Amino acid sequence: MLKRSFTGFTLVELMVALVVVAILISIAAPSFQGLIQQQRLKAVTETLLADMRTARSEALALGLSGSVTVAFSYASSGQVWSYSITNTGTMPTVTRSHSDYAGGITATITGWGASSSAASFSISPVRSLSSSGAGTITFALESLSVKIERNLLGGVFVCSANGDLGYSTCT
Repeated sequence: MLKRSFTGFTLVELMVALVVVAILISIAAPSFQGLIQQQRLKAVTETLLADMRTARSEALALGLSGSVTVAFSYASSGQVWSYSITNTGTMPTVTRSHSDYAGGITATITGWGASSSAASFSISPVRSLSSSGAGTITFALESLSVKIERNLLGGVFVCSANGDLGYSTCT
């Protein structure tokens, strides 16, 4: 008698493999979603930090002939926000908004002469203490939040509520 050998998977083996893959995906999906949220919030934070540092450099490059203004506008809910950086020299203006980051990230601003919908401060090349230069902006996405603070001397600091995202814990 001749024996036939068949190669391949049986339907039962295929179904077991699919069930194992489905279980692994259901375990990994929430962690992956949290990672995506962390990276979105970190992108907003790092972009604003880079823009503020660039604005300070531009102010120094302009010398006594000009200054750089950072202006924020926002809705009271914090869900619609934008900021722009303008200088009196020839360098381009930077404009960014909540829609650049797929939405859902809210902004709350204190200091910088904040009203119900706008806040701003100027960076001059001459070191001077200005109470309108101190303030904070807090970006939040669900349970995550990051606070960016600019002090009177122009230093920019970042912290997060739970010490997550690689930033120190806010005090």
